[in-house]
Amino acid sequence: MDVSVIIISYNVKEFLQQALLSLEKALQGIESEIIIIDNASVDGSKRIVKSEFPDIKLIENEENVGFARACNQGLETAKGDYFLLLNPDTLLQEDTITTMIEFFENHPEAGAAGCKILNADGSLQKACRRSFPRPSVAIPKMLGLSRLFPRNKLFGKYNLTYKDPDELTEVDAVSGSFLMLKREVYERIGGLDEDFFMYGEDLDFCYRINDAGWKIYYVPDTQIVHYKGESAKLASFDNLIVFYKAMGIFVNKHFSKGAYFFIDIFLKLGIVMRGFLSLISRTVRKYFIPFIDALVVVLSILVTHKLESNVITSTQTLVSMILFYLLLWLGVGYTVGLYDKRVLSYSRASVAAIIGLIISLLANNVFDEMIYSPKYINYCFLFIGLLIPGWRIALLVLQRRKFIPLKSKLMRSLLLRRTILIGSGEETRRIAKKMQTHIEHGFEILGFVDKDYNVDKINGFPFLGDIENLNEIVRIHKATELIFTTDRFNNEDILDILDQVRKERVEARIVPRNLDFILGKSSVEKIEDIPLIEVDYNIFYFSNQFFKRIFDIIVSLVGGIVFSPFVFLYVLFTGGKIKRQKFLTWQDKDFCGYVFERENGEKYRKNLHRFPLIWSVFKGDMSMVGSELLTVGKKKRKLHYKPGITGLFQVQGNHEPDEVDKQNYEHYYMRNYSLFLDIEILLKALLRI
Repeated sequence: MDVSVIIISYNVKEFLQQALLSLEKALQGIESEIIIIDNASVDGSKRIVKSEFPDIKLIENEENVGFARACNQGLETAKGDYFLLLNPDTLLQEDTITTMIEFFENHPEAGAAGCKILNADGSLQKACRRSFPRPSVAIPKMLGLSRLFPRNKLFGKYNLTYKDPDELTEVDAVSGSFLMLKREVYERIGGLDEDFFMYGEDLDFCYRINDAGWKIYYVPDTQIVHYKGESAKLASFDNLIVFYKAMGIFVNKHFSKGAYFFIDIFLKLGIVMRGFLSLISRTVRKYFIPFIDALVVVLSILVTHKLESNVITSTQTLVSMILFYLLLWLGVGYTVGLYDKRVLSYSRASVAAIIGLIISLLANNVFDEMIYSPKYINYCFLFIGLLIPGWRIALLVLQRRKFIPLKSKLMRSLLLRRTILIGSGEETRRIAKKMQTHIEHGFEILGFVDKDYNVDKINGFPFLGDIENLNEIVRIHKATELIFTTDRFNNEDILDILDQVRKERVEARIVPRNLDFILGKSSVEKIEDIPLIEVDYNIFYFSNQFFKRIFDIIVSLVGGIVFSPFVFLYVLFTGGKIKRQKFLTWQDKDFCGYVFERENGEKYRKNLHRFPLIWSVFKGDMSMVGSELLTVGKKKRKLHYKPGITGLFQVQGNHEPDEVDKQNYEHYYMRNYSLFLDIEILLKALLRI
């Protein structure tokens, strides 16, 4: 066999298809094989390869093992006289492979070579010919001198920018996006160093080839196009930091300690600076809205102070008031979920302002020393109540009228709703079409996800992957909205999916087939005739989870201390014993707990046998009020929240509800959860006992 082409793929389905089509033409008349190693892609890449390119050998990794390790998997199985490491985001000319084979035949001293690589705009990709990062090469690159003086031989050594791009040149290294080598080279020096996850492995490989006595060439007689960085766009790590670390590994491995120490300072400085800038960027994006709101609160208080300066004369009192109301406003905002997923929700901002006003008036009456005067407080919250929702409304209106550009990441993250459509049926097509013509709503459709692959595109939007990989798809595409269609997913499906992505900062909406079908209780947004109903489960709000846990701790602790002596004595005199059991809990986990059981194996009536589980409630394994309590070994049913000693359907009567009833009760409980509902259910359970 002449050539073995090895491609490492990671979530670049469209580019991979183009690369394979161009590769088929370039390999015509050449005895060859193509080996694709997929690093756990979720975009349907593997399905495309299997269905459209069945002759290609596909190796499927269950996780992203990095470029070097994946390459080695391909090299181990390759049978050709020449090996070609090729990126999936490339396009080859028809003569590329033939030209490279002819070059090797005419240059027996060559161990590896790369061709001319162009960017998508036709410019030369500088990484296609490089020098090793010795101090004299690396320092001008790190200081930016190579960019300022690219034609200078002293400063342009790293990418050889002072050389003619159409000149055949012996080089230190070529790009791993197109690296061709002889089989005997691999057999002698082995595969790529797997200490390099991404970046640097090709540089290290070329160094070892040089060290073994072969030469490496840049061959400009043929060229390819490389859409650089497409795989890296969807990576979960900072590419620049990974690059710096890779350079550090390379320098430490191949250069003297003195050279390593000198370059290492610049590399570590680069990592620290990049990390610092990244931290600032993340912090600004995360706290930008609370900062604006805090600024509005401070300005409102200062303006009110100017209008009513005779009320507060002490600077210390004014400062304490600013601090108090900042904590009050931001605390109420976080409690109502304003800073969770709905940062631009003017309705929640208005509700928070009203709640803040009520709390401040109550606090003013309780604590005499705070006397700010009700009039002063009313003025403050008049400004806050108008400005906090008002600036949000103004921002949305200006954006939808295209007065605000969406070039910055911050503005895009705030104003655009990065949306994934869940489903690929007729309803999904209808939604996609409407959203394309109603851009004023701010939906940016990323693509669609479904439980099985039916179609490659809907209205030009791509298939992003299977529903089982939704968590990863949401993460890599930075989605903020999910829209479900009920022609493809029923209630239980939607609930399971929402449970799957519960930890992601993502909103969920559904498009019901019938307007009387509503899953969740929240706002309805309409795009012409399409109602988008927000799926909203109260039980998952942080504030509700926090107060539910506090309630569980207090009730279980007090109940355990007060009632344990009486209950244990009763069980002892009635011939009972304690039995250890394993129970199922949410997120497909289990825990061990204890229950009472009679000597004859019978259970105590009215759920009294569950009393020892009160300590499992205290530990946090379960709740006082929750889902169905199931033992391990029974027919497994997924629980969407913690099991409880009692629950909503357990207090509805003496009849045993079926699975549909249980699901309906659970949906109702999740949607309408409040601490008062828990108290009501618990009181009913106690009355039944």
